[in-house]
Amino acid sequence: MNYSDIQIIIVIPCYNESGIMQTVRSLFACERGDFGVEILLIVNSYRISPESVKEVNRMAFQEASDFAVTNNISGFSLFPIWVENLPGRQTGAGLPRKIGMDEAVARFYKNNNRKGIIVSLDADATVAPNYLTEIYRCFKQYKLRSATIEFHHPVEHLKPGDELRRATEVYEKYLRYYRSALEHTGYPYAYYTIGSAFAVTAETYTQVGGMGKQQAGEDFYFLQKVFPLGKSRFIDTTCVYPAARISGRVPFGTGPAIAKMIDEKKYVKLTYRMEAFEELRQLFDKTNVFYQASGKQIEAILNCFPEYMVTFLKENDFLAKMEEIKQHTASPENFRKRFFNYFTAFRILKYLNFVHPVPHEWEQISNASSI
Repeated sequence: MNYSDIQIIIVIPCYNESGIMQTVRSLFACERGDFGVEILLIVNSYRISPESVKEVNRMAFQEASDFAVTNNISGFSLFPIWVENLPGRQTGAGLPRKIGMDEAVARFYKNNNRKGIIVSLDADATVAPNYLTEIYRCFKQYKLRSATIEFHHPVEHLKPGDELRRATEVYEKYLRYYRSALEHTGYPYAYYTIGSAFAVTAETYTQVGGMGKQQAGEDFYFLQKVFPLGKSRFIDTTCVYPAARISGRVPFGTGPAIAKMIDEKKYVKLTYRMEAFEELRQLFDKTNVFYQASGKQIEAILNCFPEYMVTFLKENDFLAKMEEIKQHTASPENFRKRFFNYFTAFRILKYLNFVHPVPHEWEQISNASSI
């Protein structure tokens, strides 16, 4: 298999990961198709990283390098990349993920492969045996620009009362609740945004300006630019298994949320009540009406909604934005697309925070919840 046959490049930021070879071996154990795969392992540290982290990195890099010498073959290779002394006052996955994905783009473009698939994975995750073949099949069959991938935190090996298991189960329920509720609103981009479970083509990556350098949430910010381009899909025929563990590397996300629940001995995650999502659904259902209505008619329609929603919309220049969007669209379909370029996932979050806890009380997702 020639270098030009590489169709998938997996990018894995690796920071202070003594168990990285579990992830690597999981990938090498995957079913293989008639396409080439490269794994870019970005072993990274920051200027502020302690010597203990750098030592773990050195051992991980050496172990991965030795594994590559023994196991790399034509068309399926691991490439550990050493990146140290990154700038910043905090360590995060954004910059190393960007470094790896930028390198993947360069490799694909060198061989004029703009449709090459860049897969984002984390160094604490393993994957299902059909992970590579399903990603490749879905991208080719559906001509995808991007995809998110099913995930599950494997906690079944822990006892039912184990605090790590209880907290992890709560957090995963929270993630699934939020996506389901977002889908209920009619928002067209109701996908998970998890750094260990998405993929994009090289062309799509460059079109949106690449990955950001955020300390945390870089996956969310990046994917919000990707989804509106269309041709995205949730791949539920394979699975990523992120480790259930406590992490303090980033200020928010799975690790800190689990750590907080365990620290406080409260296995509950507060989230937004379904009533708030229902209000958004009723608003989003009116996009065709907004396209045809005048400004005064839209204002009259809004007066039928709860006062707090009207207040929020006014504070976000809703009426002026509807007029602006109408001036640049010639069909209800284009209007709806531009509408959600305005009413993004960020604005939805702003609305949800605006109406909680008053007039809405928080929804409690607990270890015993059936959600």
